[in-house]
Amino acid sequence: MISHPPLPVPIVSADSAASAPATAAAPVPPRAAVAILGSMIFLILALMAVLVQTTWDERPSAPEAAIVLRS
Repeated sequence: MISHPPLPVPIVSADSAASAPATAAAPVPPRAAVAILGSMIFLILALMAVLVQTTWDERPSAPEAAIVLRS
């Protein structure tokens, strides 16, 4: 069995954690938000169309079933 060396444990002090500046995420421009939302809606609709198309079970109606049975 191969033994691996132990992983180093990082040393974090309260002083180093407090001195890190907290940066807020920049807001997304409205045009980018609309583009992201539009692409998400398009992908959801496209995936739903693929799901319906691949799982659709088209059952024959009564007259079509009678023709198939007589043949």
